[in-house]
Amino acid sequence: MARKALSEKTKDIVKKEFNHKCAICGCDHPQIHHIDENHANNNVDNLLPLCPNCHLTDQHNPTRKIDIPKLQLFRKYKDPTILSSEFHPLYIRSLFLKEIELNDNNVESLEVYVQELIEFISVLKMGEFYSKRFRELLKQKPRVYTRSLSSGRDYEYEKRKKINNQEYRQQLIKNKEIFQDLIIELLRYQKWNNE
Repeated sequence: MARKALSEKTKDIVKKEFNHKCAICGCDHPQIHHIDENHANNNVDNLLPLCPNCHLTDQHNPTRKIDIPKLQLFRKYKDPTILSSEFHPLYIRSLFLKEIELNDNNVESLEVYVQELIEFISVLKMGEFYSKRFRELLKQKPRVYTRSLSSGRDYEYEKRKKINNQEYRQQLIKNKEIFQDLIIELLRYQKWNNE
């Protein structure tokens, strides 16, 4: 796509939001980086002020794959821990939430992703509280599947199972922003080894 000129007003809005400092290292005189690398997308949420070093070295390094969703998460929450290597395992386990509406994963695989995320969170500091909160958000009617004893296809069983699966998926979709907020909130309680 063709590069669209970035207005001074938009640049000022983005820089002002980050106190005219680099969003990553806090240096002065930042440049404006397009998170999705589409220079025609001048939406404020797609722009991040970065100093020349962070902009060129970290964001446009041809040997480093840019993780656009992680940068978008950083843009939204402005928490530098999001860009740390310590956050990456938690980030990887939460990616299914971002794609839940796009993918048509079966509910059994979604349950596996959710369970792994909850187990991972539970071992972190304050993890017991946050994993409990996740479980509360996923409460649903008991999933009772009983087949009739008659031979052949049990359409009532399949119908109940399909409805329960749809309800579970809808709960995940409805609460995905809350889950994301809780994951980022959990970060402030962590003491990584390098601190």
